[in-house]
Amino acid sequence: MAEPEGMSLLPVEIMEMTPDFFARYFEVTGVMEALKNAFISPEINGQIQMINVDRGSRVKKGDLILKLNTDVTRKSMEEIETNLELAKRIFTKQQELWEQNIGSELQYLEAKNAMESLEARLATLQKQLEMAHVSAPFNGIIDDIMVKEGELASPGIPLVHLVNLSGMRVSANVSEAYLSSVSKGDLVELRFPAYPELVMKAAVTRLGEVINPQTRTFTLEVELKNRGEKLKPNMLTSVRIQDYRNDNALVVPSSILRQDFNGTFLFKVVEVDGTSIAKKVYVKRGITVQDQTMITEGLSAGDLVITRGFNLVVDGTRLRIIQA
Repeated sequence: MAEPEGMSLLPVEIMEMTPDFFARYFEVTGVMEALKNAFISPEINGQIQMINVDRGSRVKKGDLILKLNTDVTRKSMEEIETNLELAKRIFTKQQELWEQNIGSELQYLEAKNAMESLEARLATLQKQLEMAHVSAPFNGIIDDIMVKEGELASPGIPLVHLVNLSGMRVSANVSEAYLSSVSKGDLVELRFPAYPELVMKAAVTRLGEVINPQTRTFTLEVELKNRGEKLKPNMLTSVRIQDYRNDNALVVPSSILRQDFNGTFLFKVVEVDGTSIAKKVYVKRGITVQDQTMITEGLSAGDLVITRGFNLVVDGTRLRIIQA
């Protein structure tokens, strides 16, 4: 473009308005936990006879972890088995007599009851014998052993900590202000201070149904597979959540927006008689993310806006377009 005689043109840089993807995110801190995580305790009292694992051992579901002393139980079973053998013989004799209409019904019923009672007691002791063998409820790693051989074990008192690291869950507390911005199934971005290079994307698996009255937050949960078992329980996690997106947004650098008594404006370029002229345009600004602002009114696709040199421009300034 030729420069008019006797008049200089102000050099400026421009950008063309092109619809593009624009999104806003917020971040919350989450805590990692294993989907399968158990502190194992026995179902009966007893002295620990043998511990079959070490810290760090990998076990499969059903593998023996430890065994309680069963001497008393076995002796009781032997005694009952002896008594049961006698009770069965007595019952058989009484049954034969009863079928021959000899003896009373009461004697028959008493013999039957004595036999069945001993059978029930034997079954109970057999179950207790099985309970003395503490097994792994799922595949996992023995993270800690809190007891030693010879110590007493009781129901409800943890003996072993078993954890499976293949599946993890991130739990985070999110402000109720974002309740309408997050849905189950939304993809979130996970970052880990312990592994700065690691970035994972996963879907929201659950949203809490109750707002915490003290913190005004609700719970967000994300489940993910832990390949390589790098992620550990209680690890802190940054959860980046998208709360707004527009696939056809017009976005400008925030720095080019100026303000006067009439509102927010910028300068775009128009052609007048073959010369590029600055035109002051009032716009309506939308969401700002970092140094980018979405324009919701005042600009159209294809418009050219001034991005450098705009501080020297007034409405009607003649321009010379330079390459950025």
